[in-house]
Formats: sequence, C-alpha cells, structure tokens
Amino acid sequence: MLSRLLRKARAVRRYPALAAGPVDRRDLWLLGLVHNRVLRPAFAARFTTTGRCLLPRLSATRGERVRVELDHSGQIDCFNELFFDHIYDLAAVTFAPDLVADCGGYCGYFSAMAAGFFPDARLACFEANPDNLPMLRAQLAALSRPVTLHPAAVYLHDGTITFSGAGVGGAITTPGPQDSRVIPCLDFPHWLHRQAPQRLVWKLDVEGAELELLPACLPFLPRQTVCFLETHHPAALCSALLAPYRDAGFSVSEIRRRPAQSGAFDYVEWLLVRT
Repeated sequence: MLSRLLRKARAVRRYPALAAGPVDRRDLWLLGLVHNRVLRPAFAARFTTTGRCLLPRLSATRGERVRVELDHSGQIDCFNELFFDHIYDLAAVTFAPDLVADCGGYCGYFSAMAAGFFPDARLACFEANPDNLPMLRAQLAALSRPVTLHPAAVYLHDGTITFSGAGVGGAITTPGPQDSRVIPCLDFPHWLHRQAPQRLVWKLDVEGAELELLPACLPFLPRQTVCFLETHHPAALCSALLAPYRDAGFSVSEIRRRPAQSGAFDYVEWLLVRT
C-alpha cells in the first residue's frame, strides 16, 4: 500500500515540473492529481477558473497554453504522450521552418508546441473527425498566434470521403461500417505544392492514410524537411513505404513502437529528417 502511494506521489510531482512559470503549477498539480486518481475531476474542477478545463502554460510549448479538460481521458493521454513521452521532440529540428503542417490535429497539442518553437512559421492544422473540432478550435484559440485550421481529411483529392471511428482512432474507410459518415477531404500533395515551403516541419498521424500520402507527397517536400510520422502497417510494408524516403536523402529513426490490439502490426512513431 505504501509503495503504491509513493509511486502515485512521484507521478503527480512530474506534472508541476512542466510549468512555464509559478502561476501554472497549480493547474498542473490538479492535472496530476486527477490523472493519478487522487482527486475526482468534479472535485478538482472547483479549483479551476474555467470549470473542468485547465489552461496552463508549459515550458515544452515555450509558454503557449495547452487546454486540458479534466474529464477527457483522450486529451490527458495525448498530454502524456507529448510532454512526458516526447514522441514529437521539436528540438530535433535544426532549422527554422517557414511552414508547419499538423496532419491529424486531434486536440491541438502539436500545434501548440509548434507555435512556441517556431514563431516565424506559418502554421496549418488538419483534422478529419468532426467530433474533435470543438476542442481543437478551443485549443487553437488559446494560442498567442494564428493557426489555420482545415476541418478536413488530408488525402489525394479535394471533395468528400468516408470516415469511421472516434477519438484518436477515426480513419478514412470504405463505405459500409455502421458508424461511417461522409466528411470533407483535401488534396494534401496539391496543397503542399501550392504552399511551396523552403523549410518544412510535417506531422503525419492519419490512422493508415499515410500509405497513400507518403509516396504522393515526396516530390513536393523541400530540401529541408522534418517529418514526425506514425505508421499503422506490418513491418515489411513500412520498410517498403520508407525506402523511397531513405533513397531521397532522409535519415529514418524509430521513436516508439507499440503493438496493435489485433497483433497484426505495430503502431510506430518515426522521425524522418533531411537537412
């Protein structure tokens, strides 16, 4: 019992250490207490200025605020992945990008980091799932600088496409699943070609659509490009998918690997760098 309490105490103390300043530590204490089930969200909400929502400034975002709903487990999981697991380490970017493209924005934390790290870059965020848009818009509105939001799936044509799923797991699909719906989609390679960036930071977490997007986008990537990529395919297919990037001068390194529940593949985060 005592060892479990000590583990919880150590876990809770990690949260205020993320604060950009002393005033943000209280919110992060609350977040740590809620996530580690020391306090219930409804009780912790009594101590927040926005009901159930926290808006701390983080050192990892260089002072930009992140918006966390205390009763939203998906947001808290995403918070932990970015700010404790460091799956997107923007310190790996050794140049100042003129464009950041956040494909698969979810709750906007990558865009919040990019806003703090790259003050002179144009920021664009893409999100396919209509259910995620209210929290994403709220996060982007909390930032100190504008981010262009595209409420559409990134794909290979402009128009519409079928989408299925919820939370972080929604994906482009073929018509048929009971929960499928038609959503807008955007021709991302064409959009990228029109933007004509000289230095690009690109996050691509699109639940399998990277299979089509990676080959189509390669011709339009500038010489200086860093891509944070998640793949959802068996190892042999990932190797074939990334081979043209290696041939084009990208270094490819693995950030994190997790087995899918089905056991058919691993979820893998990759870092692709060409400078």
